[in-house]
Amino acid sequence: MDRPQEFFAHAAKANLTGEQCRVLFCLLASEADGVMGPKQNQIAEELAIPESSVSRSVKALIEAGLISKKVTGGFDGRPVFHVDKPFCHGPVDSKYLV
Repeated sequence: MDRPQEFFAHAAKANLTGEQCRVLFCLLASEADGVMGPKQNQIAEELAIPESSVSRSVKALIEAGLISKKVTGGFDGRPVFHVDKPFCHGPVDSKYLV
C-alpha cells in the first residue's frame, strides 16, 4: 500500500463496525503490495466469528471503497482482495482525504 495515511483516514470516516474493523485488520495483516489472500474461513476461525459475518464485513469494506475483490487468478483459485486502487498508485481523490 503506497498511501497508508490516506487509506486509514478514509477508513476512519467510513463508520465501520468493530467487527468490520477486525476483518479489515486481518486482511491487512496479510497484505503485500496491495494484495491480501487469506480465506474467509481462516479469518472467521482467527476472530472466532461466523463465516457469514466475515462475508458481510468484506462486502461492507468493498462498499466503503477500502478493498476490492478479484475473483479470478487468485491463490489456489480462491478470490484475492486488493487495497482499493486510489490508495495504491497515483494521486488520491480529495474525497478520501480528511
